[in-house]
Amino acid sequence: MSAALSPPPDRTPDQTADQRRARWPRKARRTDHGFGRVSARPGARSAFRLRGVEGWRGIACLVVVAYHVWQNMDDDGDGLGPAGGSADVLAAILSVDVVVDLFFVLSGLLLFLPFVQAALEDERRVPLWREFLWRRCVRLFPVYWLVVVIAWSTRNFGFETAQWLDLVEHLLLLQAFDSERIFYTLGPAWTLSVEWVFYLSLAALGPPLVRWARTGGTRPARVLMLLAPLGVVALLSVLYKINVQLVWQVPVTDWAWRFGPAAKADDFAIGMALAVLMVVLGERRLPVPGTVLLAVTGAWLILAARVQVLSDPDSMLVILRHPLAATGWALVLLAVMSSRSDRPAAWVDNALLVRLSIVAYTVYIVHEPLILGLRSLDLLPTGTSHLPRNMVVVLLLTLAAAWLLHRVVEEPWCDLAALQRRGGGRADLYAPLDELVPLAADERGPGAVDALSLRDQVLAGHGQDRPVLSRTAPL
Repeated sequence: MSAALSPPPDRTPDQTADQRRARWPRKARRTDHGFGRVSARPGARSAFRLRGVEGWRGIACLVVVAYHVWQNMDDDGDGLGPAGGSADVLAAILSVDVVVDLFFVLSGLLLFLPFVQAALEDERRVPLWREFLWRRCVRLFPVYWLVVVIAWSTRNFGFETAQWLDLVEHLLLLQAFDSERIFYTLGPAWTLSVEWVFYLSLAALGPPLVRWARTGGTRPARVLMLLAPLGVVALLSVLYKINVQLVWQVPVTDWAWRFGPAAKADDFAIGMALAVLMVVLGERRLPVPGTVLLAVTGAWLILAARVQVLSDPDSMLVILRHPLAATGWALVLLAVMSSRSDRPAAWVDNALLVRLSIVAYTVYIVHEPLILGLRSLDLLPTGTSHLPRNMVVVLLLTLAAAWLLHRVVEEPWCDLAALQRRGGGRADLYAPLDELVPLAADERGPGAVDALSLRDQVLAGHGQDRPVLSRTAPL
């Protein structure tokens, strides 16, 4: 066995180590369930890597935490944070909800990638709805259910007085359809309810869309067949928002009409269209001046959407501010991912933000209950002068709790994703170890049969390179 693991005679140990380091560079890495994932984010089993994607979730979750800290420092009962700020500052803070559009665009981009590749490349397997939902469920529900039950239990006492319908709606991720309870128990979780509808829709409609697009004779025809339904979805969502405000005149306090899946469908469609564009581009890169123009245009659209929150609610700019922001985010993402220069992607995927993105989901879930707990204990003083201190305290507590939940709950459950192999059915997790030796990728024979451990299968399913174990290796 030791002879099989030694470097070939034409390579020195130093050369072998250099090649191994080149294959697995020791820069910021992460997985959905651990700390070993590369910063160049692959789409699910995609043939190319997306640069400059990973750090955005870290940025967005920091903005969300900061906003909720400010919001819960309200000292005059209006729910608008500490009093004393100017109208311009208040408008800027209240309109950071455009960051949520970034979450939805990223989901559409990353989750639709394997469907786009399968539609444009006949040799690829059509993604299975069972496998897709299985991996989404083991990632989404364990941490979420735990935090929901704990948060709900701290506010509901007694069998007759407890809000049982609120608990059921949150556990089933149905709160986005209930205007009264959409922000109960776990306020930020309304976005997860919207995401869950997107997951179900993509699992149901994604595979048929791939098969239909494959009937197109040419690659451009297939691209148009993918983009056409996305354009219809975006258009219907825009028309829905216009009708809600101008025709049906739904009160602003009927939150589900403006925060539900129908109102956010255009965000996902924009992200999915970006996935189509990235697959079409492939490994090609855009010139730096062009990507600068894209980034500036995207930032201008985001700014235009951000500052309009206190303007005339019946103006088209206010009604359509979220698809406007989503378009801006898509342009910024496109500029970073496709630039010939590596600097924009390196700025986004720096070590700090990538490591923060590891626990971004648990940060998003757990931060509001911690803030409310501190407030109930009078440990969250009001007044703008206390804002920096409150930010630091909440962020430290949130990161500690998020890291603990990630390692104890999220990471073990995500390992269970390997129980279903890619083609469906239960994976073989117990190949005899004494028959397996690690082989370099260039040493594998054409008939080699992979036999990965449970964790390696999970990592491989997310694009993480690992030494391959082959039953045909000589001992």
